[in-house]
Amino acid sequence: MPDLNPETEQRIERIRSFNRMYMHRIGVLAEKIFGSSYSLAQVRVLNELSFRKSVTASILCRDLRMDGGYISRILQGFEREGLITKERSKSDGRQRTIRLTRKGQKVGESVSAEANRKVQEMLSPVSLQDQMRLVEAMNVIDEILNANINAAVLEGSTWVLRPHRPGDMGLIIHSHAVQFAEDYGWNEEFEALVAEKTAEFIRNFDPARERCWLAEHQGRMVGSLCLVRVKEDVAELRLPFVTSEARNLGIGKSMLAEAVRFARHAGYKKITMWTESIHEHARDLFEDAGLHIAREIQHHRFGKDLTGQHWEMDL
Repeated sequence: MPDLNPETEQRIERIRSFNRMYMHRIGVLAEKIFGSSYSLAQVRVLNELSFRKSVTASILCRDLRMDGGYISRILQGFEREGLITKERSKSDGRQRTIRLTRKGQKVGESVSAEANRKVQEMLSPVSLQDQMRLVEAMNVIDEILNANINAAVLEGSTWVLRPHRPGDMGLIIHSHAVQFAEDYGWNEEFEALVAEKTAEFIRNFDPARERCWLAEHQGRMVGSLCLVRVKEDVAELRLPFVTSEARNLGIGKSMLAEAVRFARHAGYKKITMWTESIHEHARDLFEDAGLHIAREIQHHRFGKDLTGQHWEMDL
């Protein structure tokens, strides 16, 4: 291992010190919540199943970053207790979809309620101002450590998915206006709409329940997507966008997957989205992510006769 300079050693030790403290506090918290019935790993799986209507074991392994054999043993135990059912997947006969039974849903709700109670108990002696500082600090840690987690190397091109920064909303407005004028001949009415939506996002931004992701390639923005709270249990996807030259790199799929993951963990029950039917190249992408068209409406917008589509997805 190469010699480290003193400043780097200090940063490493501070992070390790924080990690020891954090694991101790969370370990004590988990012990109080879960008792002897379920391990922390079992509760992670139970929570993930509670967020989804159905899921396969392979997706659980991927999203929880847990060993397949370990997941399998946990699921076998849940099945013996009557917490889950398994059915052969309609899309892939080699896979089996997993769902919580009514008993499993009640157990999941009970564990979640107890977890919420214990966290509230831990926060009760902390002032409201310090609670807000704590949450913001956690958001910063999450953004920094996960900024490059979705980096991918496809077809020789490296792109990175990251959270928004100051100045990004101007890039989003410009890229949308130029791309949609070139592709579809939309007028400045569309640019005005994007400007309104980005301004609204910045003015009302709730970092605990909202996000904006940007895909970058060699320092240039090639994609963006916002998730915004519209009701306590409903989030809306806004301004989905991938530049024409970057549409075969998996960027749209990754942004949608990250948005759905975040929405589930933020506690939303439904995701909605409004698009125009002219975006045929994105239809399969939206459907693969789990969205479906709830209604359509004919209208004249952005200088064109269009068919608006309202998409929905239950989480």
